[in-house]
Amino acid sequence: MTGQGLSDLCVECGLCCDGSLFRFLPVEPTEVDTYRALALPVVTQSGRLAMPLPCARLEARCCTIYKQRPPGCRAFVCHLGRRLELGDVGFPEALTIVHEARRRLDVLRAAAPGPEPVLQRVTSEGARGALTSEAAWTALEATHAWLDEHIHWPEGPQTGV
Repeated sequence: MTGQGLSDLCVECGLCCDGSLFRFLPVEPTEVDTYRALALPVVTQSGRLAMPLPCARLEARCCTIYKQRPPGCRAFVCHLGRRLELGDVGFPEALTIVHEARRRLDVLRAAAPGPEPVLQRVTSEGARGALTSEAAWTALEATHAWLDEHIHWPEGPQTGV
């Protein structure tokens, strides 16, 4: 990879698109036609318009419509992306953080096989008391801790342009 910017990291990562971080992306009523024109489904979730994740336009962790992605996708920038933009972390280190997040998700997947997205599913199972495997609990906690420290935003969602 020759790039070193936020767009390059986003295309390499895809955690916000594959359902690892979120189940739904909020959609404003004025944006529905834009999403539909891109063949992206819009549903009502908890009384709000949203696009379900994983994204229908994601292939092998890569956004197939990145340059035309809808407003909600353009607006989101994770904590790691902000750190990259600010120069607090370099591109190689940011990519290493993404690879480690993926490795932790793979460990969780192995400890708790089942449908994707694994993090959302296993978190839900844990909340319902349906997660009985100690290995799965350990992997879930480790994955959430890693994502909270490196990827998630420390003080609420970050939005950009």
